[in-house]
Amino acid sequence: MGLLSDPSISTHNKLVDSLAKHMRKLCYVFYTAGVVWFMCLALPEFNHGTYLSENALSPGLVYPEIRIDSNRLALQLLEELQRERKEHQSTTPHAWILGKFNEFGLETYIHNYTLRYPFGGGKEFHGKNIYGILRAPRIGSTEGIVFSAPYRPPSSVHDDISASVPVLLTFAEFARRKNYWAKDLVFLVTEQEQLGMQAWLEAYHDGDKKYDTSSSYLVPGNLPARAGALQAAVNIEVEDLEIDYVDVKIEGLNGKLPNLDMFNLVQRIMAREGVTSGYKQAPRKKRRTNYSTYEQNLRQMLAMLSAQTSGVPSGNHGLFHRYRIDALTISAAKRVTNSNVKSNPSSAAVPFLKAIEGISRSLNNLLERFHQSFFFYLIVHNDRYVSIGDYMPALVALIACGFVKAYLIWSTLDAPEHTSQQDADTNPPAVYLKLTLPYGSVLIYLTVSVVIGYMGNVLPLQKYLISLPIGAGPLTVAMLMAINLAGFALPFFLVLPFGGLELLHISLLLIYSCALIVIGLLNFALGFFVAVLSMPMIVALDPNTTNVTLRGLARLWTLLLNPVVVIYAVVLVLTFYQFPELAFQQLLLRAATAAMDAVTFALIDSVIYGNWLYFVACTVFFPLWIACWTLALGRRGDNTISKTKLKTN
Repeated sequence: MGLLSDPSISTHNKLVDSLAKHMRKLCYVFYTAGVVWFMCLALPEFNHGTYLSENALSPGLVYPEIRIDSNRLALQLLEELQRERKEHQSTTPHAWILGKFNEFGLETYIHNYTLRYPFGGGKEFHGKNIYGILRAPRIGSTEGIVFSAPYRPPSSVHDDISASVPVLLTFAEFARRKNYWAKDLVFLVTEQEQLGMQAWLEAYHDGDKKYDTSSSYLVPGNLPARAGALQAAVNIEVEDLEIDYVDVKIEGLNGKLPNLDMFNLVQRIMAREGVTSGYKQAPRKKRRTNYSTYEQNLRQMLAMLSAQTSGVPSGNHGLFHRYRIDALTISAAKRVTNSNVKSNPSSAAVPFLKAIEGISRSLNNLLERFHQSFFFYLIVHNDRYVSIGDYMPALVALIACGFVKAYLIWSTLDAPEHTSQQDADTNPPAVYLKLTLPYGSVLIYLTVSVVIGYMGNVLPLQKYLISLPIGAGPLTVAMLMAINLAGFALPFFLVLPFGGLELLHISLLLIYSCALIVIGLLNFALGFFVAVLSMPMIVALDPNTTNVTLRGLARLWTLLLNPVVVIYAVVLVLTFYQFPELAFQQLLLRAATAAMDAVTFALIDSVIYGNWLYFVACTVFFPLWIACWTLALGRRGDNTISKTKLKTN
């Protein structure tokens, strides 16, 4: 039996022991590799040129048929709409739009919907969408394409895009006179921005279902008529018929994107018609920069990730993606010039109308939904992209820090420190230590943390709280602050027993890493930014450290990474960028107000549109922060020194 009791035979590998001594260094190597990999993606050697994978699109193979008479019609419609807008300062001229659809020979319908505002105390807001359907003359109504334009009244705080509706009507009049359409064309005018589009899409796909008006915030109603299964959608936003450039918006709900083929199609058609277009396109003056090609590419990638992080769509097109409908917005900016030379208004919109015609005819050629190109990508330049296979290694390298540290901590739990060979002979490795860890206590602790975080989704919407004489913003922030206080105080009331902190540390690393992997697959931008910000703190946490300075820095770092603090810091930076002239005190107050509004809008987007950023922040990130705060405090139920020494140098 001497062989079985030989202390030299142990499950504890010497290689693991060596790696455990340099655990933090190893994790920081992975972290650095992930950041460097992402930055290298801006180099031409690491990205690819765009191309069309779907041959059926065949862009540019037909000559555009739109002529100068379409531009005259657009000018006439714009003049008529301007007269109508004088009489409808805060409403939509439904009768005029409805009359034009009927005049052009479309099947015209009105869609009514109702919004029960979550914080309105029972108040209801009603809206109307107007849409016309051009049935495909060559085939049955099995497939369809949507062309939409949002209408903004003169009282709107957003940019004036009143020319969008005339452009949409002009193209509808042109399309009605052609007989080569193989898909139904739906021309949709929405009001109240994305709310009208969300209601129309819900009514189109789920309108036959019976909605419980007592629990539904958005009651979409039913559509009088439908087209075929929607294959694609193009949202049109035009500031003026004299166009300077076109900004192609692609970000959708929760960071989703249209198929890359659709973006490439728009770029090729616009280039053929001589229209300057691109992702995040800017005026000519702003395009003249002294940045190198690498800097421009890196800034473009970061700008795209920043736009995807919040999960808020950049246009009405973004709501189509949840129904597996590829869509984007072509936003035409008004030409601004200081010279006295003006372009001919009688032909200013012709290239843009020809581009819409070319896009529609290419989409008309589709035999099936977009599927051959990428759905997960980053736009490096208008003709360069990075696919998911190229940028995911950066996130994997960042998250690997958590898995590596969790494995090394778990492997060293049964490795006590022996001061001599005699001690090693009399006290063999505690092979049964892992079986005696307080798994139940840690599970209960994590469950309580999740429940506390989940209350952030429930409490602000309770009827008895909404009825209080307090605004939506202060109410939501007050509930979040109360939940934060509960999470802050939890480690002082629930103290884990001996071995609990070590097991909680391992659980935190595993859950945190798995959560970021899942979030990164759904919304790479959110997962990547969270990993870059929080991974160094996760790696540096050590509940067994006796260094007072390191423990104090860990607690401070953890407090700074509280979700509420991070939100305020991000809003503060954005406020300073937008209003650099403000004094410091005014800047702090305005940032606080903006952060309050941002949290409230995030909650409203969650319950109306299905944006899961607020849910993830409360249910995933905040419970993980509670675990980090518990480890930073290092409070133990047993004051005796642990028999195991975690080698986390």
